[in-house]
Amino acid sequence: MVLRIAGTPAAQWIQDRRRQLVERVLARLAGSSPDADLAWIVGYNIDLFVRSLQNPEDRPVTEEDAADLVASAARRASEGQPVENLMRDYQLGFNAVWEAVLDEVGSQDAAGLLRLTARTHAHLLAVTTLVLRGYHHEAARLSTGERDARYGVFAALLAGEDPETSARRAGLTLAERYLVLCLHLTGPVTGEADPPLVVHHRRANTIQRVLSEHSDGGVLALIGDPTATVLIPLPGHTSGAADRAHAGLQRLIGVLDVDVHVGATLAVTADIPSAAAQSAEIAEIAVATHRPAGIYHLADLLIEYQLTRPGPAFQLLLQRLAPLDEHPDWEQTLRAYLRHGCDRRLTADELHLHPNSVDYRLARLAGACGFDATDPAQRALAHTALCVRDMARHRSGRRTAAFLR
Repeated sequence: MVLRIAGTPAAQWIQDRRRQLVERVLARLAGSSPDADLAWIVGYNIDLFVRSLQNPEDRPVTEEDAADLVASAARRASEGQPVENLMRDYQLGFNAVWEAVLDEVGSQDAAGLLRLTARTHAHLLAVTTLVLRGYHHEAARLSTGERDARYGVFAALLAGEDPETSARRAGLTLAERYLVLCLHLTGPVTGEADPPLVVHHRRANTIQRVLSEHSDGGVLALIGDPTATVLIPLPGHTSGAADRAHAGLQRLIGVLDVDVHVGATLAVTADIPSAAAQSAEIAEIAVATHRPAGIYHLADLLIEYQLTRPGPAFQLLLQRLAPLDEHPDWEQTLRAYLRHGCDRRLTADELHLHPNSVDYRLARLAGACGFDATDPAQRALAHTALCVRDMARHRSGRRTAAFLR
């Protein structure tokens, strides 16, 4: 049965009005993504629709039929035009043609209109599927090359090597300074039913998107689990770019479904390797010493950073607190006592103990560990030993997790 519009076969009706339909579609797409070949593409689409209507219903549109449309979509991908704009243009274009048909049909064409609607939707589905495939093939090809080049820049900066060649390949302009970040993702996980890879990619995409939105572009990142290393370019010597980057980090801390501890160091290009190591240590210390989620610079953790430098003193302090492995109640009491400014009554209230029990535990700890936390002269040693213990425990847990993976 031939599909008809106002008594004329639908294919013939559309073909006879090709010029008017092209103009109608172009008017609808006014303000769309600029494309010098848009009129030609619209005409090609209308011609392809006509041929589709002339073919049997069970004959699908093939990639050979739509070869020029696929090529056009690939070109739009190469120009960096968003795929959503491409899909919008196809939908708007077909809507414009469909409205022209509705202006002409009469009540006697109702049955034919239903069949024409089904053919139109089937054609649009087939064409957009092919067009999307062409777009994504080209986007993937470009993305792979760009990703490799961007990673080359990232790797060169972190290794202290010359990044100029990779930067030219990636189309990146190197900045004078970078905000060098280490992100450590910790804490309770929401959406535990989601597959781990889905969760990882969702967080990675969020990190990249939010930080890119709060920078001048060119953010370089290697996002793993549970850590990420990020280089944010800071062009010029103004503080505006750094302020925007910090705003992005605050935004990121708010939207991710886990706690985020960020170690941050400002560095010129030549100092990025040492800055990355420092940022990683800052984030690690913030996590190990139970700091709240947030952004930390070296100035925020000066004492903890200095106290946890490796060496014989680090190991000796660990040995001092080794008896706490067998007496977790002593450690709990010591931490509460120091947290409450060495007030035995507040400590007792928190732990639901009698103050004399607090005194007893601290005395036992002093005898086993060799320092008395109730002596003002020895409290700095207690703080230091606990900081070292936290750091060692964190590193031990990280090694265990890596082994289990």
